[in-house]
Amino acid sequence: MARIVGVVALVLFAALVLAMLWQHRRYLRVRRERVQDRQALLHSPRVFHVVTFLELAPGAELFESVRKLRELLEAGGLAKMVYAGKVAVNALQSAQLAEAFGEGVQWDAVVCTQFPSFEAWERASRSEGLQRALAGFARTYSHGMKRFAGLSLLLPQALLFRRIAQIVSREPSHFPFEPELEGDSVLPADGRLDRLLAERELGERAAVVVNLVLPGTREQRAADRGYVRRMFGLMAEGVHGPMHMGRAVTLERDTRFERVALVYYPGVDYFRRMATSRFYQGILGGKQLGDSQASITVPILGRL
Repeated sequence: MARIVGVVALVLFAALVLAMLWQHRRYLRVRRERVQDRQALLHSPRVFHVVTFLELAPGAELFESVRKLRELLEAGGLAKMVYAGKVAVNALQSAQLAEAFGEGVQWDAVVCTQFPSFEAWERASRSEGLQRALAGFARTYSHGMKRFAGLSLLLPQALLFRRIAQIVSREPSHFPFEPELEGDSVLPADGRLDRLLAERELGERAAVVVNLVLPGTREQRAADRGYVRRMFGLMAEGVHGPMHMGRAVTLERDTRFERVALVYYPGVDYFRRMATSRFYQGILGGKQLGDSQASITVPILGRL
């Protein structure tokens, strides 16, 4: 009997390992093929990431401007650009950034770059070349991110275990999304979803929300945890979720955020169906933060 139990336990363990490898491989494929993300899965704990929001100068062309920035960073060995996205919609505008740059600033692109260390970023930020490249944009804002490789590797596995729990407990599926009732939307009718769908060519298979997050009061944090828990369940079933997460590091001005997160969704059409579903509108009120900059982007690094 003990031998049978041992064999069963071994088989279950082997099945779990295979499932984890399969999960790792499919999320890696998403990162490389859909998100066009060039982040190395393992890296030194000294590396330092910088997320930069870019507003184009009048008459400037998006791809050319971001391409020049990438070439300067990589040709000079200053850093590696691991993600670049065209902003489809600035979904949430930070009150802190509005105060710093004025109301209504519209970022056009967001890039995530990896430097060998914080000291390497400091040297690069003072270099004439980088300052000249950033001067080609109307406005820029950079925020640091201390990204931990181990956490990033564990997130897909956490989603796998959440999915297993859903199957075992026979939780109802989130799909297909049930559309909202007409006239019952909690989303503003300001054309943002139309602008999102206008990016179908670039965002057919992937949309990435770049978040700078400052948690709010104790009550707001409790409500937000409920929102995150429900979204985590959706991500587990829908095979999407965080690509980059880390501790926020202020680099300029007096802005204060606690977390940086780049979260992948399977395309702009998926995001629109989710955002207008009864599920999402039923939990959206729980998303309560002290401040947040959330820009929905579509990948462009493969075209630079």
